[in-house]
Amino acid sequence: MNWKSTIEQEEDILGTSSRRGPLKPIHYVMWQIGPGGMELMAANYTEHFYRQRDMYAYGLRPTWKQIFDESKTRVSVSTTGKVRPYRQYFDYCRRHKQDIFHLMNGGPLVLALTLLAGATQIVYHIHGTIYWKTAFQKVYLKTMWWIARRLMRGATIRFIANSRYSAGIFHEKVMPVMPQVIYNGVDTQKFMAVKSLRSDLRRLCYAGRLWEGKNVHLVIRLFEEIAGKYPQLELHLAGDGPLRPGLEEQAARSPYASRIHFHGYVQDIARFYASADLFLFLSAYESFGNVIAEALLTGLPTLTSNVPVFEEIFGSEKDFILGDPNHYESIKQKFLQCIDDFPRLAQKALIVGASVETQCSVENHLLQIESTYEKL
Repeated sequence: MNWKSTIEQEEDILGTSSRRGPLKPIHYVMWQIGPGGMELMAANYTEHFYRQRDMYAYGLRPTWKQIFDESKTRVSVSTTGKVRPYRQYFDYCRRHKQDIFHLMNGGPLVLALTLLAGATQIVYHIHGTIYWKTAFQKVYLKTMWWIARRLMRGATIRFIANSRYSAGIFHEKVMPVMPQVIYNGVDTQKFMAVKSLRSDLRRLCYAGRLWEGKNVHLVIRLFEEIAGKYPQLELHLAGDGPLRPGLEEQAARSPYASRIHFHGYVQDIARFYASADLFLFLSAYESFGNVIAEALLTGLPTLTSNVPVFEEIFGSEKDFILGDPNHYESIKQKFLQCIDDFPRLAQKALIVGASVETQCSVENHLLQIESTYEKL
């Protein structure tokens, strides 16, 4: 198959035409380039769209871990400092203001700078629901959103959110627009290829960033709650981030330290899930959580915090929701009940995982993203 026919096939899938002329480049803007959910999503976009458009990625903070194939994507990163990164980003936008900017949850200041620099075709991709917690943050962020809204005049901006919940919070708290809902895309076939029914509890796992708000320290504590009763049980943690040294110290102090394993960034995450028997994800801030969908596609029983999108996709199913991670005792009691009911939990995971396949296929996600670009 030659290069031309490959592009023609992809254009047929996306409903585009190879005779319409060159398509505008796209710049994916994120706070820091590293192996997080939305950053890896941007990397997947560049892998899919690079034959049709020029691809760019921009990080407002020094790169944590390079995840883009630079033979397909041109990567730029700001330097350190309080003001310099924003000035450098502004200059970058000025140079490319005729292109499309896809902002991965950048916040009002990044949106305002993009608009102020003259860019007029923007996708603002909402991946969370936290906008302000303190009085100062509320005043500052509300002011910045007010400025951004004034600068939006004359620009074409498509707001998209990764859940109905996050879209509703944005509409309620930020501005009176209702973003289009596009659930995060997951390579369903890759994970379903290793799907199985879990029959024994030997490996507890976590996958995701080791960052503030992910509550990985609570995962270690819950493991310790049952490690004595299950002497064969191990805890395996996939992912990296700034909290890793502190978490490793916490694990080293545990009486079960020899059974706690840190894997760092895992390339074959599907195989990692397949090797586990129970998955714990206690993030306080998540509106979607790709790892939840991925784990369930493999049949892995998955216990979560009260992640809003869970009920959107899985209906009224409550067995997998432990609750608010700020209330550890309540989380612990529900967790212990789930452990005692593990065989039934494993059976239900196979059924619930089927919902993910229809809601979160990467093919459907990419079609919707391409359609969004076409409307700019």
